[in-house]
Amino acid sequence: MNIKAIVFMIAGLFIALWVGQAVGNGKYGTAIAVAGATVFAILVSVVGKHYRFEGWAIAIICACYFIGGKGFAYQRLGSILFIGEAALVLLLGFHIVRCLSGKNDILPRHPITVPLMIYQIYGFAHLIIDRSYFPFLFLMKDAATVYYGLFFFLVFPPMLHKPTREYLLKLLPIISAIALGLLTCIVSIPGLENQIFDVTMIRGAPLIYQSIDALIPACVGFSAYCYFKHLRASGLWKIVYLLSSVICSVPLFAQSKAVFYLAFFLFVGALLLMGHWKFFVTTIVVGLMGVFLLYSLIESRIIEDREGRFKSFVEEFSSFDVAGVGGGKQRLSQENVDWRFTWWKMVIDDVISERPFYGLGLGSDISTEFHATYFQTGVDNTDVLIARYPHNVLITILGRLGIIGVMIFLPICILIVRELWLGMIKLRDPEDEHIPGHAFSWAFVLAGFTNAFFQSTFEAPYAAIAFWSMLAVLCVSNRQLVVEEEEEELVEEEEAFLNDSKLVMGSRSVFR
Repeated sequence: MNIKAIVFMIAGLFIALWVGQAVGNGKYGTAIAVAGATVFAILVSVVGKHYRFEGWAIAIICACYFIGGKGFAYQRLGSILFIGEAALVLLLGFHIVRCLSGKNDILPRHPITVPLMIYQIYGFAHLIIDRSYFPFLFLMKDAATVYYGLFFFLVFPPMLHKPTREYLLKLLPIISAIALGLLTCIVSIPGLENQIFDVTMIRGAPLIYQSIDALIPACVGFSAYCYFKHLRASGLWKIVYLLSSVICSVPLFAQSKAVFYLAFFLFVGALLLMGHWKFFVTTIVVGLMGVFLLYSLIESRIIEDREGRFKSFVEEFSSFDVAGVGGGKQRLSQENVDWRFTWWKMVIDDVISERPFYGLGLGSDISTEFHATYFQTGVDNTDVLIARYPHNVLITILGRLGIIGVMIFLPICILIVRELWLGMIKLRDPEDEHIPGHAFSWAFVLAGFTNAFFQSTFEAPYAAIAFWSMLAVLCVSNRQLVVEEEEEELVEEEEAFLNDSKLVMGSRSVFR
């Protein structure tokens, strides 16, 4: 037995004792965290020789955000360092080391790099100036909208390593399926969410508290992955993949989030533009059959809808709840489109009247006064859930960074749309064996970008980190396609030149 095996055995023994002690003391959250870290270490040690570490780091953190959502996002290492920020520091360290060794470029060679870098510089300049006016906690929360963009720079280089990228795009759909499976269980089993909430508590915060903002891109991405897998499959697997591409969306539809409907229908519309009618027809047929079957089972009392989930879903779907964030008093107050539009108008008016170009600053409060006015509670008696961000990335940036910030960020949005268009062009070739993974990244970015204008994508770690990372993957995939096409053209030109040269030399020999 070698030394490495002995070390692993001793470490495993200590970890087992640690987990056992945590379970014995009722600290299930700690046990889950330790077990998860152990699995991560094992995976890195087993496959680290074949795939770059950064790919596994992104896979693990995306898995934690998809499954843990807001709960995982608010877990801290120490007093102030959150998991997302710790991952940023870790990847930054790896990037610096690889740059010094000549393995990574300092900045990606991509059109998005320049406007994103300018946005980063402007945002950090804002941060330095605003630190004198606002509390540190709020300042850093708002600055996250800026510095989470660094994940694009840090994820892009390792994704140029083709095996790492391809394996990541095989792993993330599986992770998405697990997260959606958990959501299905939570939706289907009454009281399960509260049980998970209580059992996974760590230092007063639950480890697992799923976020729809994180799951919307994961769901649409997984749906796209399954659909393009079905195009290449045969037999029973062809049917399984096609049905999975539709059925996976059921738990998200049950949440009655209008932004998910929009993102999913944009995905379906893109498929129609590409000539894929089968998915559209299957979606309608399976959806109607599923609703009819569930309605029949409930009406015949084979299934008891004790909490009125099905009835609530039908009512909410028919009302097309745009703002829907919560239940009870909040839900009654916020299920109107007016909730968002009123908030957006208030932010715009405040910025224009006070600091139109510079903005109100990172750390500024653009929510309390609005909620107090909208819900008529008063600033000192706001008893409703206060969202810090106005559920629109451009309004958020306008409020905090002003017109200058918006003008800098708009080219980034345009280039993201460009990448989505290039990605859609690539999807027209379903024969490529790597198309399902590419479809996942493309649909993920499409849904996340759509979500950014109605919910929180760039502002929250459980959505922003995955979005910027998958945008880097998508950009690399599109870039690789261009490079391959250029290489093929170069080869063809070289072959033509060689053939012409042979022809000329042959003709000369004849004349001789």
